[in-house]
Amino acid sequence: MKYNCNIIKDLLPSYTDNICSDESKKIIEEHFEECPSCLKLSEIMKDDSIENSLNKEKEDVLSKHNRHVKRKTYTIGIITSVILILPVIVCLICNLAIGHALDWFFIVLTSMLLTASFIVVPLIAESKKLLWTILCSTVSLILLLLTCCIYAGGSWFFIAASSCIFGISVIFAPYIIRNIPFQKSITRHRNIIVFLWDSIWLYAILITCGLYGHYDILYWQMSFVISTYVLTGILLIISIITYAKTVKPVKAGLTIMIAGLWTGLANNAIHLLMPSIKCNGIENIDLSKGFSTIITDNAIFNANVYFTIIVTSFITGIILIGIGFILKHKNR
Repeated sequence: MKYNCNIIKDLLPSYTDNICSDESKKIIEEHFEECPSCLKLSEIMKDDSIENSLNKEKEDVLSKHNRHVKRKTYTIGIITSVILILPVIVCLICNLAIGHALDWFFIVLTSMLLTASFIVVPLIAESKKLLWTILCSTVSLILLLLTCCIYAGGSWFFIAASSCIFGISVIFAPYIIRNIPFQKSITRHRNIIVFLWDSIWLYAILITCGLYGHYDILYWQMSFVISTYVLTGILLIISIITYAKTVKPVKAGLTIMIAGLWTGLANNAIHLLMPSIKCNGIENIDLSKGFSTIITDNAIFNANVYFTIIVTSFITGIILIGIGFILKHKNR
């Protein structure tokens, strides 16, 4: 033989995977004509039935383990549910024994539901555990507020419910919307959907507070005008981030400029929308007096601050936009 079998065996792995050079391939195949044992070894190495069998066995083991874990967690969830039901049953028996109506019993029941939402739901849910936990806990919290309000004879339920839903939405609505299977045509509008959902509940808080407090027309004007002004600026920023087809530094520059302009002109815009309310804005600027805290005229101090915010945001935004155009030009 021209080549030793040990040398050929060292080359067989690369030959089997078809990654060796043409020269090595030629040498190995010439050796096969003289050495049946090396040829047989090559055929065995090409046979992937053993590897497939091992992979299948591995998948079976993992699948069996997952089923065991799911069954175990489900059992723990059921046991926990039974434990949480016990206080409810005890309260029901005590309430009936002393001849009371089923009033505070429902408070205990909804409290246990809220507890179960955080403990039992993650154990029982097979997929999207966090999503189901958020939804179930929110519903349980609303029911608890309702039962407490009814038991106390109050009229604050809608204020508490709208405030809780708004707070939960601000934190978890992006995650919930992202896990809802929308059509592709709607998927790119998820940011706007989250914004609109949060805005609805913000206005719900304003309405319920106004009705609960029996406030005059000034409350309705100020609350809705100021909130709408702020939300409009946020909507512009979200629209730029979501739909502007440009590089990230340009988006960042535009958002900073809008945020600075919206902040600096807030008082002027509110006064324009509500002329009856005097809001000292940027028209009182007097940079010669600086930013000292000993300025007796607060309107001048505020105007200087607003003007500085606008100028700083525009300078920062222009720098970022310039960087973005440079990067875009380099990428091209």
